[in-house]
Amino acid sequence: MLLANHPVMLPDAIRRLVEDQDDMEVVGDCRGPMKILQETGRLSADAVILAREQAEDPGLCSQLLAVYPDLIILSVTPDLTTVATLRLSSHRQEFTDLHQEDIVQPLRAAIRMGGHR
Repeated sequence: MLLANHPVMLPDAIRRLVEDQDDMEVVGDCRGPMKILQETGRLSADAVILAREQAEDPGLCSQLLAVYPDLIILSVTPDLTTVATLRLSSHRQEFTDLHQEDIVQPLRAAIRMGGHR
């Protein structure tokens, strides 16, 4: 999982949540659209976590999915209460009013649904 395009305080909270999961691993951390596109492939990331403005998913999502069709994107609001999963092969799903420790659950569900590698 690649942590990307995040506000300064967001990565530590998410990194701890992901690293506490037995079945997940953070493989990198980067900012900037070009760097995120490059690092996703270089690190063979299965998932990317992107910060978003309240109701808007980052514009980078469509580019990432075009280049990496098997990728799962977790779009997270800065307050960590709303998460959306995006995949090329399915509709966007949004989860709201989450507790911080629940953020990884939508990602896990997206992986199960898609039979992700």
